[in-house]
Amino acid sequence: MICKELKVPINIENCQALLWRLPLNHQKIPIVDKDLKKRKAGYNGEATVYYHLSFLKDKKYKIFYDIRLPLFSNYFQIDFLILTPFYILIIEVKNISGIVTIDPFIRQLTRTYKGLPEGFSDPISQVQRQKLLLQKWFSVHKLKHPPIEHLVVFSNPSTILNFTKTPPADSPYRKIIHAQNIIDNIKDLNEIYVKEAMTDKEMNKMKKTILKKHEESELDFMETYSLTRSDIVTGVRCENCHHIPMIRVSGAWSCVKCGSSSRYGIISYY
Repeated sequence: MICKELKVPINIENCQALLWRLPLNHQKIPIVDKDLKKRKAGYNGEATVYYHLSFLKDKKYKIFYDIRLPLFSNYFQIDFLILTPFYILIIEVKNISGIVTIDPFIRQLTRTYKGLPEGFSDPISQVQRQKLLLQKWFSVHKLKHPPIEHLVVFSNPSTILNFTKTPPADSPYRKIIHAQNIIDNIKDLNEIYVKEAMTDKEMNKMKKTILKKHEESELDFMETYSLTRSDIVTGVRCENCHHIPMIRVSGAWSCVKCGSSSRYGIISYY
């Protein structure tokens, strides 16, 4: 059961709108464009995982996409959260191409792409921190909860995962998998956790509390990129080629670049 569905994050839409509104020669375009591509890559990876999770038809699964919860004066975010009466599963999604080498002893992840190495934060440390924060959040809201498990899921099937040394069977690094293996891993958890730890009433209370406390993250891109209103191109944007501005001709908006017209072009004004 999908309790919070996949949707394009508002920060992707706002970042795209900003890119369309910057002059073609603006110095911040390469930075904004790079950030937008990273955000889209992350979302595309999450969409891949969402597809695999859609095969979980049993009502015992309550699936939440992109949960952001307040804890004291900060927030923590979880890509996917799955509630069951037997266990809870946190899924952290990584959309990283190339050859990924994981060193579980120094907790380091290195990606080699087109011959160039690049370091990333350790995903197991990240997801373990999310687990601790979620446990604390449950405690604050006095919510009884079952054991919490986690997975780090690489969404790109062409990504090659290597370990500097094979981690032991009980290592959390065994929880790093490709997206196509999610269902098999969930089946394994179903065999491990067979005792119900939450009633239907407790499950529904947890679901409602999560949805109520969730807060979307909407960045102020003007502040993020140190922009002012004078940096922004105003006017009606063409929905076909994104040129700005369109002009008013015979009761409609006409694009001087591609020639398309729309009676409602002004709706696309940001």
